[in-house]
Amino acid sequence: MTQDGVNPDRVLQDRFGAHPISVDCLSKPAAANAALNKVLQERDDLLESIPSVPAILHSLLAELGLPAEEVNLLRVADLIGRDKSLAAQCLRMANSPLFGRGIPTDSLRGAVRTLGISHIRDLAVTGTLRRIATAQNGLDPMVFWQHSLGCAIVSRKLARSVGFGDPEKAYLAGLMHDLGYVVNLVLLPEQTRAALENGQQTHRFMGEWEYSALGFTHCQSGEVLARKWRFSDDLVEVILCHHNPIAATVNPGLVAIVALADRLCLSANLGIGYKESPDPASCWQSDWAVLQSHIPQAARMQWSDFADDADEYFSEIREMVFAIFQVKA
Repeated sequence: MTQDGVNPDRVLQDRFGAHPISVDCLSKPAAANAALNKVLQERDDLLESIPSVPAILHSLLAELGLPAEEVNLLRVADLIGRDKSLAAQCLRMANSPLFGRGIPTDSLRGAVRTLGISHIRDLAVTGTLRRIATAQNGLDPMVFWQHSLGCAIVSRKLARSVGFGDPEKAYLAGLMHDLGYVVNLVLLPEQTRAALENGQQTHRFMGEWEYSALGFTHCQSGEVLARKWRFSDDLVEVILCHHNPIAATVNPGLVAIVALADRLCLSANLGIGYKESPDPASCWQSDWAVLQSHIPQAARMQWSDFADDADEYFSEIREMVFAIFQVKA
């Protein structure tokens, strides 16, 4: 133990430079963080300004999460039709050069068939995250969405590779893991923008600068929003512990999956606007150990093999995000 009582094995040496802190600070529950609670007491009403996840999205994701042979495409089209913005995006995307097959599609049923289940899912969640991200100055919505979507896709692929029982939950967890960045911009916009600028200038882990400037990170603030939105306990845990999976107790395997996907995306410059140094993907061992201890099938594969294969996903992700952002709702 050091003089300040911090175990040196629990200090982030790989990602924290100028402001080294205990890694446990990253997964310290929001209720135990005095700095965050002080801000919430003064500005709790500001959380109401963050657009919530619409009920239609929950229903649509539930339908799309069924086995492919059980998905009712008519119900999918009906659900999409209840959201005018989403319906317009689906029609435009189906007729875009990325998916268009020469014959214009003028019905939602046709658009659903053209796009397919996975692309419908990706497009459906775009509207929500775009509204959330664009509501805040200082966070590039395209960059935020690219990282969120990238982490969601890689999380789902990794979940399937290791035999995790619910790949679609891994997808949703990867999609929502960084909501705390939005919360920080709402609660303390100037300090958060300064932290973002410091991260971009130094290429250090954003959590380092958040903790220095705010006294908490996007992990704790994201937990607050997730509980406000009544996310399931395991999704809340992913948001809180994705930078410290060893602290997870509800669903450590899921947290480790998202943590590893997050590392890969950050390494591939699918982060929050800059590439971190040192490479986050070079420090995967502890997260992989958590995954293997809770999902035994992971021991049958090599992490390096999955990481190498993941490279092919990133160009697809960038292409998808670019196409989506060319579609004006």
